[in-house]
Amino acid sequence: MSEKKKKPFYKKWWFWVLAIIVVVGIASGGGESGEQAQKEEKKETTETATTTTATPKEEPKQEDKKGVVTKEKFEQIKDGMTYEEVVKIIGAEGELLSETGEKGTQFHTVIYQFEGDGTFGANANFTFQGGKLVNKAQFGIEDAAASKVTITKEEFDKIQNGMTYEEVVKIVGGEGQKISETGKPGAPDHTVMYDYQGEGELGANASLMFQGGKLINKSQFGLK
Repeated sequence: MSEKKKKPFYKKWWFWVLAIIVVVGIASGGGESGEQAQKEEKKETTETATTTTATPKEEPKQEDKKGVVTKEKFEQIKDGMTYEEVVKIIGAEGELLSETGEKGTQFHTVIYQFEGDGTFGANANFTFQGGKLVNKAQFGIEDAAASKVTITKEEFDKIQNGMTYEEVVKIVGGEGQKISETGKPGAPDHTVMYDYQGEGELGANASLMFQGGKLINKSQFGLK
């Protein structure tokens, strides 16, 4: 009896069943791997975005006012200070405006001007006599609190010589802007001038001068 001719293994049915199983398994595994990779990539992207969002932004630094007289610096400068002490507070040398007398004597008088922080042309002048500050004055330096307070003609008329600054503040409803000061607080010759913006004509204002803690002069322009 003749032997049957054997079929090649790739023509047997069980070979193709195994082949299909292998192909399906590879496809499934590849799909899962691809899906897993996408998930991991998405996770990394989310974490990166979260980290970026969580990083706080650096706040911009406020503008340095060194070398310019602000309202706060003007208040820090006191009668009796030397020019060097004033320069240290302001952070810059002043411009010499006037000089009288011989250096080193008690009559040597010098006036310096510094740039002010405020309206166009804002400045501060400091007068030294015998090496010590005897007067300070300013123009246009911003004072946010004082700029919100205005005075009317009616309020101005209520203010009388001999009143204290506190009594005036009560009538007007707020503090004025200090524009000049001479002498030490509490001394009989301590003289301070305050300015109020006025209600009325364009540029309306009122100036009040106190000496020894009492009002000695008041003047106004354009109040209504």
